[in-house]
Amino acid sequence: MAARVASSLISPLVAKLFVREGSGADLVSKPIRVSQLVSWRGQKRTLDERDVRKISEKLISRTLAANPYEPAVRDGDRIAVVDALTKTLLSLGDLEMEDVQAVHLGHVELARKLSAAAGDATRNMSADATNLYHSLLDVCCLHILQFFTQRSAFIPATLITQTHMIDETMRRMEMLTARLPPPRSQDADFEQRYLEHLGLRYGKLVIFGLDLSAPGQARWPLDTAYLSLELSAQGRDGGVSAAHRLRVEEALSGKRRVVLRGPAGSGKTTLAQWLAVSAAQNDFDDELAFLRGRVPFILPLRSLAQESTLPTAHKFLAMAGSMLDGAQPEGWADRVLHSGRGIVLVDGVDEISESKRLLTKRWLTELTETYPRTFFLVTTRPSAVPIGWASDLGFVEFDLLPLNQRDVDKFVNRWHDAALSTLGDVEERAEVERYRVALHVTLRRKPDLYQLATNPLMCSVICALHRDRRSQLPEGRMDLYAAALRMLLVRRDKEREVIAPEGLQLTEEQQVQLLQRLAYWLIRNGRSEATQSLAVRIIRERLPSMPHVVPVDGAYQVFRHLLLRSGLLREPTPDTVDFIHRTFQDYLGAKAAVETSDLDLLAQNAGDDQWEDVIRMAVGHARERERAELLRKLVVIGDQRPSQRRRYHLLAAASLENATTLDPAVRAEVISRAAFLIPPATREDAENLAQAGAVVLDVLSGPADMTEEQAVASVRTIGLIGGPAALQRLRAYKDASQRGVRQAVVNAWPRFDTVEFAESILASCDCDDIEIPVTNAEQVACLRQLPKAMPNLSLPRPSLIHEVSAVLDRDSVVSLALGAADDRTSELPALGGLTGLRRLHVRNPTSTVCLEPLADSRIRELVLDCVPVGLDLSALRAVPLLTKLSLSFADRVALPEVALPSITALRLKGVTDTEQLPDFATLFPRLTRLRLDLHRRPRRSPVDLSGVRGIDSVTVRVRNTTKVIGLEGLDPGRVSVTVEGRRRGGILTSFRNQHP
Repeated sequence: MAARVASSLISPLVAKLFVREGSGADLVSKPIRVSQLVSWRGQKRTLDERDVRKISEKLISRTLAANPYEPAVRDGDRIAVVDALTKTLLSLGDLEMEDVQAVHLGHVELARKLSAAAGDATRNMSADATNLYHSLLDVCCLHILQFFTQRSAFIPATLITQTHMIDETMRRMEMLTARLPPPRSQDADFEQRYLEHLGLRYGKLVIFGLDLSAPGQARWPLDTAYLSLELSAQGRDGGVSAAHRLRVEEALSGKRRVVLRGPAGSGKTTLAQWLAVSAAQNDFDDELAFLRGRVPFILPLRSLAQESTLPTAHKFLAMAGSMLDGAQPEGWADRVLHSGRGIVLVDGVDEISESKRLLTKRWLTELTETYPRTFFLVTTRPSAVPIGWASDLGFVEFDLLPLNQRDVDKFVNRWHDAALSTLGDVEERAEVERYRVALHVTLRRKPDLYQLATNPLMCSVICALHRDRRSQLPEGRMDLYAAALRMLLVRRDKEREVIAPEGLQLTEEQQVQLLQRLAYWLIRNGRSEATQSLAVRIIRERLPSMPHVVPVDGAYQVFRHLLLRSGLLREPTPDTVDFIHRTFQDYLGAKAAVETSDLDLLAQNAGDDQWEDVIRMAVGHARERERAELLRKLVVIGDQRPSQRRRYHLLAAASLENATTLDPAVRAEVISRAAFLIPPATREDAENLAQAGAVVLDVLSGPADMTEEQAVASVRTIGLIGGPAALQRLRAYKDASQRGVRQAVVNAWPRFDTVEFAESILASCDCDDIEIPVTNAEQVACLRQLPKAMPNLSLPRPSLIHEVSAVLDRDSVVSLALGAADDRTSELPALGGLTGLRRLHVRNPTSTVCLEPLADSRIRELVLDCVPVGLDLSALRAVPLLTKLSLSFADRVALPEVALPSITALRLKGVTDTEQLPDFATLFPRLTRLRLDLHRRPRRSPVDLSGVRGIDSVTVRVRNTTKVIGLEGLDPGRVSVTVEGRRRGGILTSFRNQHP
């Protein structure tokens, strides 16, 4: 109906909704949002709600008058349409978009957004009334967009937007073009072939347990099976360590060099393969867009055990065992890395001997210096290298976190989805679905089993065993491994009705004896793989004790049987063999060590991190007398070696988890030694202590007698242990007076059940001076149920702002910390809905992030961490109440090009490459407090501080120099200067709090 109304009748009414335009000049310099154009909220208020209602009535009257032959709506319905249309038009005042963006949406989408903003406007309306409402709204939106396009500011704003888009597109095209090899070149042809080869080689995962009945379908596409893991980044906030949970894509965004730490089975190698395949297929999301167009190299360090040197670029493919090694053009790998198009994935620092890790560090140093624009990722177990191992090379560290409950559920579902893909029978598929449901229930009811499932490898084992044993699962870790071996070695061929393959009939015990012999040889020699000829020799030496299996000259036949049928061995290259996972190698090797009574050898090697899991499993394999003897040896050696005491005693405590029966005196002795290591004092201490498991909870005291650092480390230990007992122990720390301790407590939220943690910890914790990390909508919903407001929130994903604004009291959030922009946009979310917000902290903003949404906020303090060069800060002029500004630059300090008169306190951190500092009094005319933390480049060049004159309070720290000029006339009582230079490896303090 409304479509038949003449434009001359509707257009004047719609125009009344918006303010009349003046000269238009003020609208061109800065885009104006729709909410600022409407007559009841804009710059010139002329309408109120009654006026908008009159406009709605006239629109409906003219529509009905123009359509006399259409069925008229009843009077009651007419009033309902007026109410709904009025409410919807008023929601124009809540739109946080610009007119250019509105036109880009189109009138249909704009109508949908307005209708959604109005909520249940059409509730209880008849069908005819609802149709009339939507028809009127569509036509109104069409005229609204027409009105926008006629504004004097629209065309300039559109041109500016298009120019920015074109410039950004050209910039990205230039970057991509610079990275690509010349078309139709030999490099380009080989590169295409190599990337296709990588996709085929690493594009599928072996799903543990799915080869019981369908061996040909045990491999599952990586992009479907891969689960985006969570990482923990360690930062410094006010001198207190704070952990932030980030998904892999968020954590790696913008990073060039990363060390990834995680225990066995946590998914390090799978993550490296996912990065390689995503690069090969050029299939990265926007968070990792900087890796698009790059060429990946996977370098498994385990294959270098016999090498005395590490490879240069042209040997990378050989190191990875690639069949295309001989086909690569000469110098190709060097050209790829030199151009900045490379991704180097160094997997398994823990899988080489400790003596070779220093060589690896030197090799990494040469690689990063030779190819500074290449992306590097290095994986390792936490105990293999100290924290900060490669920080001097610019590597940032992340810890792979255990799967949370949501991730465990996803993993279980994906495993069963993969199982279903191998089945065609309806009854078998229904059975797998029943197992899926039953396993979810079992994991909820058995917290100890759930704790084991938080490791991706163990989660796979549990899924496979649950199906294989028809929902009957063993309880402990050692029992799970034993059941998994039996499933692979015996049940596998029975389920498939394979009888005597390769003409052999090997019992489970015989297979275990041969496999553990190979595993123990690898462990004793510090290897993760062996040549197949060596594996055959090891088997041949063992065969005389098995005369009824096969003649001694049949060792190769036995080896092929184990390789093809056991499910535990694989061929990384055509002439080598290794175990499907290091965990199974350690389990079998530990069994061999106990059976050969090598307890002394085990104890003596406890100082080597490659033996840690072997020793812990050996305690599980041993009989009670052997178990007590081994643990006593660990205690004694720890007593005798002060430098390694912590390592030995903690390993003994961690091994108690597998000690099913043990002399109480021995147990007490081990716990007493561990008590001397409590409380932990550092993050590394906390991680090592947590490996001892729940036994640590019994000896950890409360925070009363601890320093703040010890209490923070103790909280981290408790969080890493996890489970109901750990949550109960955490309650003792939630009321600590130290801010850092309470911050560490709330940082542990993602490691526990969301609702239970909120009720047990957050509901009674003093959170007024700490940040609450909120990573998902479920946590936001929990905050609403708490008896008191949480004023300071930390959101790794800015998109969570919408959930926060919808759920929480808008005045309750005072301080907000945001991660980098997400959801494929570089614009910060609108903050106008958080009316109580006073402080905003943005971590790792991109160079294209738009600060204009801050104009609608009431923030008084803004902190920007790792600000990239090129970020436009001029938009801060429009933030009316902003007085405090802190800028930490990723590299060179770059101040706003326009003055910011509202700023009274300023903090800057970054590199200065010019001698003359800017005139701060001109850029910040109301500035009274200034703090500078500068790193001088080039080294030892002087810095001129004359630009700080006229400011009441100034604190300056300049590093990498020995000379400061421009101090004449500065009041030493107001200006504090610290200069740090390098001399013979030490720090030279030229002067402090005094001026020459």
